[in-house]
Amino acid sequence: MPQVCPGRRGVPKLLLLAGLLVLAAGCGEPRRSQDGAPGTSRGDVTATSTAAAHYQQGIELYDAGQYRKAIRRFRASARCNPDDPRPYLEIGACYGRLGDGTRELAAYDEALAAAPDFVPAYNSRGVALLRLDRVDEAVAALEQALKREVDYAPAHVNIAIAYSKLGRYELALVSLENAERFGASRFDVASNKGLVLVELGRYADAVEAFGQALGERPGHHAVRFERALALANDGRPHEAIIELERLNTMQPEFAEAYREKGRLLAQVGQPQRSLTQYAEYLSRVPKDAQIWNEMGNVRFAVGHYERAETCFRYAIKYKRDFCNAYRNLAATLERLGRDREADRMLRKAERYAPQDGGN
Repeated sequence: MPQVCPGRRGVPKLLLLAGLLVLAAGCGEPRRSQDGAPGTSRGDVTATSTAAAHYQQGIELYDAGQYRKAIRRFRASARCNPDDPRPYLEIGACYGRLGDGTRELAAYDEALAAAPDFVPAYNSRGVALLRLDRVDEAVAALEQALKREVDYAPAHVNIAIAYSKLGRYELALVSLENAERFGASRFDVASNKGLVLVELGRYADAVEAFGQALGERPGHHAVRFERALALANDGRPHEAIIELERLNTMQPEFAEAYREKGRLLAQVGQPQRSLTQYAEYLSRVPKDAQIWNEMGNVRFAVGHYERAETCFRYAIKYKRDFCNAYRNLAATLERLGRDREADRMLRKAERYAPQDGGN
């Protein structure tokens, strides 16, 4: 039977910055069973075996999504063997799944109280702090992990994410290089590297990095989406459209891909295809005022003024202070010969015009 990898559960993929940043979970060294060890009393052997049984039950309950029941089993395991930090690590993972960050951190503190040099607990603590957006504290926890085990690859990945959130992108790249050198998942390294390169404006390099990540996990839809955005930003809209088409073939309900295809197709002079993609997106996200406004702009450009009016009115319905939508509606009403209504819309646009000139 494969050994359980403590701490792997409960560390979800996150969506941060421009897109996903993958938190590396990592695992601690499995503790050797003391059964039959020289000098071990029979009572110690029994306690250790009981702890292991509770621990395994906790793992099974966790995998079944029964996190509160799993916590009780892990607590029972810890009572039998209080010097073992692993049950506390799993308790933290359970609380992470339950969305209770305070108790999650407390569980990792318990793990460190049992074993002050238990590196996976520092790593998991850093991940939990990242989820709570306590980035400086996350960096401190991850530094503690790396101080104790410099080649602990998951902590290198996670500290790169923390540096990215702080805008320290070059340092994030160095951390990802270290993670790769110490054997981190190629997917974790490449996907996060791609996002950091996007933040640096190195779109061609980001495209390559996302491609490497997809070589590891071709079905990872969020990475494919990020690659398409990088292609678009690199001035390669047709390739971006192809990538988005591939994404929607694999995942028809990935709404954002339809949205971006709509924008790109309008950009490359294919308004009818653009409108089809916008319609697909709005069928899934019907209250997106910005996209109703963009769809109205495309309809206006091809002379569909009545339909453009409908789009702009939906944009205003879903965002009452949408200054640009009022302006666009006014221009449409002028084309339709409804000047008085157009003037009213312009007055509303002036009322909602932001001081900074935004939408």
